[in-house]
Amino acid sequence: MRIEDRVAIGDLMALYCERVDEYDIDAVAALFTPDCVTDYGPGRGGLVSGRDAVRDRIAGGQAQFRRTHHQLGQSRVTFDPADPDRAAAVTYVTASHEEWEGRQWRAHLRYVDVLAHTREGWQFAERRVHAGVIENRPEIDWVWVPRQEPAARP
Repeated sequence: MRIEDRVAIGDLMALYCERVDEYDIDAVAALFTPDCVTDYGPGRGGLVSGRDAVRDRIAGGQAQFRRTHHQLGQSRVTFDPADPDRAAAVTYVTASHEEWEGRQWRAHLRYVDVLAHTREGWQFAERRVHAGVIENRPEIDWVWVPRQEPAARP
């Protein structure tokens, strides 16, 4: 692992947020490999394969919003010791949304990614979204962050 790779992956994560918030959907799609796979959860399109299909899913999902704000938190990146052109990352994000009719809601998520180093640089080969807490949108069906039950609940 080179520090330059970790920096480039951090820039990729930030660029995704910038381009989604700007509704620059073609630029978002270009961050994914042609054969990528995404799963934003059953209530946000489910499993989607291929850059064009991912582009269409993101375009449709983001079109329902007047504004969004994606704020990255901590990120843990691990590099595949058998393949220096592959890495995995778990990144926390808080995504705020304002729908066209004014409803606002917030999602506290984890991006669970597989990244590939290509001729274009680091790209998303896989992206899965797991929800930790969802504010003001209980009707959306999510894949939840796995959480153990405590032995005794208060």
